Amino acid sequence: MGNLITTYQNIADILSFDVSKDALEKTLKNDNFDWDNIVVEGSKHLVLPAIYCQLKKKQLTHLLPQELDVYLKDITTLNKNRNTEVIKQISVLSELLNTHNIDHVFLKGAALISGNYYENISERMLGDIDILIPQQQLDEAFKLLNNNSYYPIDQTLGNDFFEHKHLPRLKTDTYICAVELHRKLFVSHKEKNLSTSSILASRNIVNGISIPSAKHLLHHNILNYQINDHGKLYNSISFRPAYDTIVLLTKCKASAIKHTKTIRTYFSILGLFFRDINKSSKSTSFIAKFYLYKLKHPKFYKFWNKLLKRTHFLLLITNRIPYFIFNNAYRTAVIKDRKRIFIYFRSVLSNSK
Repeated sequence: MGNLITTYQNIADILSFDVSKDALEKTLKNDNFDWDNIVVEGSKHLVLPAIYCQLKKKQLTHLLPQELDVYLKDITTLNKNRNTEVIKQISVLSELLNTHNIDHVFLKGAALISGNYYENISERMLGDIDILIPQQQLDEAFKLLNNNSYYPIDQTLGNDFFEHKHLPRLKTDTYICAVELHRKLFVSHKEKNLSTSSILASRNIVNGISIPSAKHLLHHNILNYQINDHGKLYNSISFRPAYDTIVLLTKCKASAIKHTKTIRTYFSILGLFFRDINKSSKSTSFIAKFYLYKLKHPKFYKFWNKLLKRTHFLLLITNRIPYFIFNNAYRTAVIKDRKRIFIYFRSVLSNSK
């Protein structure tokens, strides 16, 4: 297997709950073990704190090179301090929304760290705080946050003409995270079991914080990567949602969600590296085999991803052409914003994924 496959397998084994301490220790003691690749890929996938926490839990941090041990410990401590502040911000937001009788649940990373899904809050790196709000209370929630230190960032013109799954991102100078208020979980993908009403109806309250059920968290975690983060397009693994998945599988069986083609593909790729994926949930599909081929041939992998990105972009532009032709307001806005659009075009066409 190529180096990238080996690195991915090593990361999965470190994160896994099914790989024994003895088996992992034997791997880490190998003279050819490449810690540099673990750091590079772990950083890309936002799982360095999770890697360190799992090594610490398995009492294997003594196998780390000394400088790397210090480095990973510092990153993990910084993430713990950040997440401590994030949890405080979530509590303030929860109290604010509850006081004004606004129905809501926190999503994704905010829900996972609030719901005590991790043994150590240091494990999960997160960016924004995502909150799902019923459509009829969305504007009220936006105004409420706007009156409590949050302000919207500048939006692209697409925000004025096309529906988004959330309102403009809200920043704040008072707290650590920006906030996104969601009306739904996907732009065009339809998933009845993940409707706003369904999630709100079966939410859990943990330490006063409203979060989705474990089943909904697992289902959303998978489809958020596959649909919103284009995992379905690129058919690849991302270790942060992968780790979220195996954590959630300790609380909720994969059989609890309907295995559509998109979900089966997700599990087939995770199953290449994680023993935690039940045999009944994974299968070695053509897509999984093709992914291994791409990992073994990095030049082809880069070419293929660039091709997919450009094709996806051209399809998006093609779909926008009718709006440009028939919608005068949109056409005027595009022409007015042409300088930024041309810069964006060049960046997409010149860079790979």
